Amino acid sequence: MNHVELSLLIIEILMILFALYASETKNIAYSILSLLIISVLAGLAFFILGAIYTSIVQIAVFSGAIVIMFIFVFIMTRGGVPKDESY
Repeated sequence: MNHVELSLLIIEILMILFALYASETKNIAYSILSLLIISVLAGLAFFILGAIYTSIVQIAVFSGAIVIMFIFVFIMTRGGVPKDESY
């Protein structure tokens, strides 16, 4: 097993672990951060495989979309702060 195969295996294992964590955690912020890490790891895997433009698109577009989703989640859920019931 050479260095490329070993690094891809490590990236794939990390992607699986973060995917399991994203699906099992009850904290929405941690789930979205896990999806962001998965997207960056996928971009890194593309880069190692030689698909440089695919890697750039993966990191720029999909990671950017996940960051926007992160912002919307905090806007919609008020950042985990409970609503004031006095109104």
